[in-house]
Amino acid sequence: MASSINASTSGAGGVITSADNSGILNIQTAGTTAITVDASQNVGIGTSSPNLTTSNKALTINASTVAGFSALELSSGGTLNCFLQTNNAGTYFGNGAATPLQFYTNSAERMRIDSSGNLLQGTTNTNPITAPVNGNVFLASSGGMRISQSSGATYFGINGASGTQINFYTYTGGTALAGYISCPTSTTTAYTSVSDYRLKDNVVPMTGALDKVSALKPVTYDWKIGGSSQGFIAHELQEICPEAVVGEKDAVDAEGNPVYQGIDTSFLVATLVAAIQEQQAIITQLQADVAALKGTK
Repeated sequence: MASSINASTSGAGGVITSADNSGILNIQTAGTTAITVDASQNVGIGTSSPNLTTSNKALTINASTVAGFSALELSSGGTLNCFLQTNNAGTYFGNGAATPLQFYTNSAERMRIDSSGNLLQGTTNTNPITAPVNGNVFLASSGGMRISQSSGATYFGINGASGTQINFYTYTGGTALAGYISCPTSTTTAYTSVSDYRLKDNVVPMTGALDKVSALKPVTYDWKIGGSSQGFIAHELQEICPEAVVGEKDAVDAEGNPVYQGIDTSFLVATLVAAIQEQQAIITQLQADVAALKGTK
């Protein structure tokens, strides 16, 4: 049997007590236990029970209950670099300087919180719209949120401004607002594509719309996954109104999986309006011709 060891050493700084391998190690100051190492090698600072509430804890720090007291501080040269603070108001983790809080994996930075409170993932720039980077980007700040994927990709943004909840951007060498979703009233939602005249050149009236409408092939159909509907077949509509269709017929990705085409029928509205106007002009002319014929009798 191992001999029992119960040695104490005292000095101006306090008392150190050690025990055998079945006991604990206490470091005391001013008659109070400051550090405890228990038989399971758990370390307690400010507590003699480092395994008090949760099992398998290697380190427990029991800080003062004084509000604003930092439970853990890391500093260098008198500068506070990092702190963990708890009080009745909550738990706080951060640094004490105007520098970012950075998170690393595999020796590379993956995410940071900058000194303004912006949360950045995959970038160190607070405006990925004007300075995009490769990789996923998440930016959350008082101005809203934006997500981008690469310098040639389309961005998604949420704007905190009243009335406009979501903005959509495209990158064409600079910031370009493509559209937005807004709530004009508390019970309505507007889906808006940017269409300001100041963004357009070579504006001329649409012609030949009636011929386009006559060529359209509206159909009814059953979805293979269930349910029936009506509308257009994407590649057929693309031949007549290509701006209303996204994607290419029979497209597949690098692994041979289908990349399906999509339709935005809102792009048909101008064609339909122009066709109605052309048709009305024909009707008006026919009415005039009929009136003229009646007048000759």
